[in-house]
This record gives sequence, structure tokens and C-alpha cells, in this order.
Amino acid sequence: MSDFHNDQPSMGSRVAAVEVITQILLQQGSLSTQLSRIQAKVDFDDQALLKEYCFGVCRHFPSLNSIALSLLAKPFEERDFDLYATLLLGLYQLQHMSTPDHAAINESVELCRTLKKDWATKIINAVLRRYQRDQDDIIAAISSQPSVEFNLPKWIIKRIKKNWPDQFESIVEATNARPPMCIRVNLDKVSREIYKNMLDEEGIVSRETSFSESGLYLETAVPIFVLPKFTEGFVSVQDEAAQLSAQILHPKNNERLLDACAAPGGKTGHLLETAPDVQLTAVELEPWRLERIEENLERLGYQVELIVSDAGDLKNWWDETPYDKVLLDAPCSATGVIRRNPDIKINRKPADIEALVEIQSTLLDNVWQVVGEGGYLLYATCSIMPEENSLQIERFLARTATAVEVPLNSISSHSINSDSTISKVATNTSNNKTDHGHQLLPKVDGHDGFYYCLLQKRDA
Repeated sequence: MSDFHNDQPSMGSRVAAVEVITQILLQQGSLSTQLSRIQAKVDFDDQALLKEYCFGVCRHFPSLNSIALSLLAKPFEERDFDLYATLLLGLYQLQHMSTPDHAAINESVELCRTLKKDWATKIINAVLRRYQRDQDDIIAAISSQPSVEFNLPKWIIKRIKKNWPDQFESIVEATNARPPMCIRVNLDKVSREIYKNMLDEEGIVSRETSFSESGLYLETAVPIFVLPKFTEGFVSVQDEAAQLSAQILHPKNNERLLDACAAPGGKTGHLLETAPDVQLTAVELEPWRLERIEENLERLGYQVELIVSDAGDLKNWWDETPYDKVLLDAPCSATGVIRRNPDIKINRKPADIEALVEIQSTLLDNVWQVVGEGGYLLYATCSIMPEENSLQIERFLARTATAVEVPLNSISSHSINSDSTISKVATNTSNNKTDHGHQLLPKVDGHDGFYYCLLQKRDA
């Protein structure tokens, strides 16, 4: 396996990228987790290039993998996945980056020596040079493979075609595109109009989001430290679809709220921005993820009750005082945000969906118990799979006499306004074939894929 020198004060971006990609191939954590672990070892000026390498290889993995396998006499064994990561990185540079061909090839060969696997230099050199020489013929020979044509795993392609036949092409296009940078203005501190003017003064071009009252899309992505007053909590990075949680729940000061699966805390912060004096409890299973929530809330200037627990294990954390409103942003396949988490193309498997459906079902049943009579639970996922969304809600309603689905704008101050942003969501998703809730599908220059369903507890 890889032999990287972690005692060095810094790592080259390519060496670091190979380590990250190797760990993902070995299913040793997500791309974001691996990047956060190793990023500090890379010089600051090289960190953007590190992300480009890692996100690029993951984003194009299905097609790069097909190309690599067509060129290799036999696949690399698991103990040599670092070499496979090196090959994929070389192919990515040749196909998608402006790196000179000779540099991409020579650096890949040198990486073999860094890995102390000199025996592989001839293999890597031969494969990359053949691709450089015969690229058009190689692509043409495998172009009919779904993984090459659509740049997605076959099982995901089949499910999108089955569930969204009319939207298939647009979903694939959006899923493979680079996501737009969307920010959420903290309306507790500044209006969206004023903050947009602040961006204009810095030469950062933005446009208002269609559905979220607090969102702005940036024409070009920028580092967060460039955003005016970011450290003072004036703004956060969050997709437009995710911003709708707070608008739908419409929290009011002194209400008792629960954020049941809170990490990384984006929605937690937004709820507090909407109603700073709300009584909010945030529950998260993983202690290290709770630290992310604390960091986000500290920057925004808010404090909440933070609990490390399985939200469904009520005996471990609930004091039996009911909540007025609950956000259940359930663990899911994240198939609506693949463009932001492209390692899903490598590590997500069909069996994962079945396991997640069971987890979601259990969470719904258990967390529903903490909702007070007349209270609301907003079920949300960043999935586009019906079994995790509308079908999940259908089964829950069938077995839960006290649960009633209500319109998304039922508790919003805009409920009497047919032009409200939440009403626009309902209109926008009217053709997305959901019997329950509303399914947002990913858009190339817009929001991610997301699902919402609002439930109210009533006397059975």
C-alpha cells in the first residue's frame, strides 16, 4: 500500500491527491473526509489544485475507469490501488486539464517512484502514452458503454431512467456538471439586497435565487474568505434547495424546535437566523460531526443545545417534552448532490439504498414521537430516489394514524400568497411525479436535487 512520508512539513498536490483517491477506492471514507484530513499537509497555494485533482477524478471516474480497464492487460489488485489512483489522475490530466501531455505522463511515472513501486513505471508510462497517441480511437471503441456515454455507474443510470424518464437527460447533465456556488445571506444581520451590493463592490457578480428568500448564486466561485464579512457570520455557503428548510418550517421565537440529524449545521444555523430566540436542540450521531456544527454556529454567533446521540434513540436524549417543529434531514443516498460529492460515483452501491430506507423508516417512526399534537415534522433528503422519498412517506402515512401530509406553505407567513417562494416550489415540482411531498431535481445552473414533505400531528 501507499508509502507516503507524513512527517514532511508539506506534500505535493499530486502525491496528496493520489493518497486521497486511493483511500476512496478502498472505501475508507468520503472525499470530504479524506480532503479535510490531508489538506493541511499541502501548501496553501496548492490546495485548490489538490481539490481539482480529487474532485475531477471522482467526477469522471466512471468514464476514466472504463478507459483504464480497456488499456490494462489486467486490473490492479487492491494492494496497488495507489498505482491505479496514479493512472486515473494521469488520464484525468490528459483528458480534462490543460497540463502539457509530457508533464502529465512524466509526473505520473515519477509518482510510481515516490510510492516506491518502480516496477510500475513502465506500465503507467505505456498506458498513458498509448492513450495520448490513440485517444480518439480508444474513446470510440468504448463510447457505447453507459459508464462512458453518461459518466455514471450503470445502476444509477437505470434508476434515473426508470424513475425520471422524461427528465433523464437534464438530470444526467446536471449531475455531471460543476455545481454553482450558492450562498445564504444571514437576514438576521443584513438584507439580501444590501449584501448583493457588498458583493458588487468587491467585483463579485451574483444573482438572486428563485425559491430561497436569502440565497444568491455567484457567477464564479470564490474562496470563502473573499466573501464580505464571512467570518462575522453575514453569509454561509449553502445550496438553494437546502435553504428551503427554514422557510418551510418558518420557526418563531420561543418555539421548541429539533434538528434531528444536524451535521454539518447549515440548516441549524439558518433556523436560528430566521428566529434567533427559538429553543433549538440539535442532535447528531457522530461526535466529530458535532464539532462542525459548533464551528458554524460560533461563526454565526448562535448557541443551541447540542446532543451527541442517535436521534432515534429517544431514551438516550429526549426529556419527553414535545417539540413544536422538527426537521428530519434523514441520512440518504445523496443522489441529488452527486455533483458536490462525486465520490458517490465510486462508493455508493444499490444495497446502500435498501439499508438507508430502513434507517429512514426507523427514524421517522421514532422521531415522530417527539412531535407535539398540532406540531410539524419536515422530512427532507438530498436524494432523487422515490423509495427514500415519496414511497417512504407513503408507507409512513399508511402505518401512522396521527400523521397528515400538509402543503409546504402551511406554516409560512406567505401561506395566503399564491406567489410565495414555497408556492413556486410546488409549481416547479408539479411534473415530477411524486404522490407525496415535492421533489426538486438538480439543475445545471441552479439548485441541487432535494426532497421535502411536511407532516402535521393530529388527533387520531
